[in-house]
Amino acid sequence: MLNRSAIHKLTLFFLFLFVAAATDALAAGVGSVTRQQSDVSVTRMGQTIPLAFDATIYENDDITTGTDARIEITFIDGTKLTIGENSRLVIDKFLFDPDNSVGTAILNAAKGPFRFITGKIGEMANKRVVVQNTFGTIGIRGTDFWGGPALGVYGVLLLDGTIVVRTDAGARILNVSGTGVNLTGSNVPPGEVAPWGQDRVNAALASISFR
Repeated sequence: MLNRSAIHKLTLFFLFLFVAAATDALAAGVGSVTRQQSDVSVTRMGQTIPLAFDATIYENDDITTGTDARIEITFIDGTKLTIGENSRLVIDKFLFDPDNSVGTAILNAAKGPFRFITGKIGEMANKRVVVQNTFGTIGIRGTDFWGGPALGVYGVLLLDGTIVVRTDAGARILNVSGTGVNLTGSNVPPGEVAPWGQDRVNAALASISFR
């Protein structure tokens, strides 16, 4: 039977292993904060802390923005993600391996507006770049696009490149800049691809613009 001293030593040993494992898990950041406006926080390994300019971003970071907040994250390959106010977005996975031409980016835009501009990950021969949202997924092929609510409607606007917007009921391919689709439900096909009016485009871009 272990005495109190032995139990204490074992406890310290396992605590050391836990801290070491946690440190290893956070050793390699996937990006950093390159612009910020107002209050933004991240929930990481069960703790919520404020984010600031130049802070490192890691896989599984759960990012939340407050009122009038904006944050721009630049990933290690040059991909840029901008998140607007009152939003929540999770960095589920980000892998950039140019030596093997492999790239994976999986994000979950749970709430609010965002803009995503692919960097070198879009040039990889073997890539999977996906943004999930409440209604489905957005498959990305070297692209600049916006997603979120604007003028009371949730939609996805293509600014450059090609994307595939998919729900459980169907998919739409967007490959003409300035066109978009509306999303109304996970069991409803994306709306018809159509040009967005200037008022809606302006509202979309304003939602992620810094003052």
